[in-house]
Amino acid sequence: MTAVTHSAELETLELELLLEGVRRHYGFDLRNHARPLILRRLRHHLREERLDTFSALQARVLHDAEAMEELLRALACPPDSLFSDPAFFQAFRARVVPVLRTYPSVRIWHAGCGSGEDTYALAMLLMEEGLWGRCRLYASDASAGLLADARSGVLALPSEQDVSNYQEAGGRRALAEYYTRDGNWAVVHPSLRDNIFFTQHNLATDGSFNEFQVILCRDTLLAFNRSLASRVHERLYESLTRFGFLCLGRKETVARTPYAAAYEELEGTGRVYRRSA
Repeated sequence: MTAVTHSAELETLELELLLEGVRRHYGFDLRNHARPLILRRLRHHLREERLDTFSALQARVLHDAEAMEELLRALACPPDSLFSDPAFFQAFRARVVPVLRTYPSVRIWHAGCGSGEDTYALAMLLMEEGLWGRCRLYASDASAGLLADARSGVLALPSEQDVSNYQEAGGRRALAEYYTRDGNWAVVHPSLRDNIFFTQHNLATDGSFNEFQVILCRDTLLAFNRSLASRVHERLYESLTRFGFLCLGRKETVARTPYAAAYEELEGTGRVYRRSA
């Protein structure tokens, strides 16, 4: 056995022990996350934490709940800016909003909301379209720490690129109208937070909790292997009303899932599907 092979096998063993320890101690089952992605993010996390091995990370995580929250943050890799994918919001405004106008009330679930940037971006869009008063937006994540960040409504101060993205997404106001500046931070106005309900929910283990006309689950499924992704798709399908909209990330798809035939992809929207069955 070469030194390289031995090192790779040892890293694999350490990874298995880390994931098993997290499952047994905290109840977060990360074992079905896609291995290439989780390895890449964990190795980056090791460098950030100045640790040498997964065993050292395991020791820290099992004895420090805050270290566990930092681990979940590292694995989530949420967007760190508003309107980070302006083409998606532009398509949502053009293709989904006209349908939502026909509903007396709208329930939306943002599954895997991270620290809330996309959640607040969507709230801004719905306010501009005159729909915010009839919407209830549920934002969930497995990480209590990320949810606390999102619930606070405190975001990094938008950059010039963020302003450009907002305008490209079809924004109709000045982005600065939605927040109050506090140093290098932006505090979102209460009017945006009033209809957002943040709740802890683990897509890997928790079931459906309501029916929704729109579900956003963007760039979250990439972290799961095919087996777990199929189970998550089942929860999303069960939670979506017929003719409701499922919004995925650009690298995600309903193809090769048991529910592929139940959706129609809206042309030119970049992974926005409408449930047809």
